[in-house]
Amino acid sequence: MLASSVHTLVRPLRAWGAAACALFLVVACSNPPGPEALVIESQGNRPFGGVVNGDLRGRAFACDHGYLDWQIPPNPRPFPLLFVHASSKKTWESTFDGNREGFIPIFLRRGFATYTTDLPRTGQAGQACAPIRYDPQEQWSIQTSVTNWRYGRWLPGEDAPTFYPGVRFPTDDPRALDEFYRVQTPEFDAPENEEIETDALAVLLDEIGPSVVVTHSSTGIRGWITATKTTNVAAIVSYEPGDFVYPQGELPEPTPMANGERHPAGREIPLDDFLSLTRMPIQIVWGDYIPRDIDPANVGPLATLDLRRRNVVRAELMVEAINRHGGHAENILLPDIGITGNTHFPMLDTNNVEIADLLSAFLASQGLD
Repeated sequence: MLASSVHTLVRPLRAWGAAACALFLVVACSNPPGPEALVIESQGNRPFGGVVNGDLRGRAFACDHGYLDWQIPPNPRPFPLLFVHASSKKTWESTFDGNREGFIPIFLRRGFATYTTDLPRTGQAGQACAPIRYDPQEQWSIQTSVTNWRYGRWLPGEDAPTFYPGVRFPTDDPRALDEFYRVQTPEFDAPENEEIETDALAVLLDEIGPSVVVTHSSTGIRGWITATKTTNVAAIVSYEPGDFVYPQGELPEPTPMANGERHPAGREIPLDDFLSLTRMPIQIVWGDYIPRDIDPANVGPLATLDLRRRNVVRAELMVEAINRHGGHAENILLPDIGITGNTHFPMLDTNNVEIADLLSAFLASQGLD
């Protein structure tokens, strides 16, 4: 099984031989090194998926592909980790203070091949088939980033943020704060973008073989939908996903909100598509400082706190639906298992090794390590 899986994993990379590194390249990190040198057998990058529009006899345009970075350690474990980010590749690379390794080097040290994507029309995959509109006035400000990502609160009229007690962030490090404020990249979440992105991810998974898909925030829905388009999703681990799916005819009642509205519990998909999610283990993970109950104060600048509460409820409902149909899914709130102080980015927090250990334990329990 191991030899076959490794062969499946490495074969498509060799087709891109110009991008591969010399065997057993020893990487010297610019950040403070780990306890031992990080040894990588091969690494590289390339586009994946996409289409060609136009006429090859006239004007043709290649577009709507994703962009992939990969690193493979010697003797990799059979199932690689495919990291899909919402805001920036920074999500998986290194911590905001630059003093600790991120998930990519952590799991390379643990023997996993890692793949990291920019999705179509974002980052290094910005060559879109359609016009893209970017307006900085529609992006989050540094004040709303503090509040929405649950590092603390920075409300209108205040000169500085008030950080949550015990938050797992180096709040006294100006460099880390500056990096945190600059990490967000434009996201395009229209249904068209979601369809293009999941098509590309399915192509990628069919190229690299069965993999553990690790998503975050708005890419959570990309993980669920991608699993309906390929059989090469070995598991999904999703950190604070933003949307959820249910079988047609089984959509739960709308979720009450602090502002008096009622929000849909997610979206319906065909039952056959939904059953794809029952064929793999799924873990959903939430950080700290998420309200457990409706609080009328969580409106306006604090509305995101109520949206996170709503999403925890919706995650529980989706997990129940998956398990009711014979699947194996779990929804974990870190404070409930004794891990406190985490934000919307637990993989970047000061205890990210503890969060990585939770992921490793899940993979081990499912025979995926």
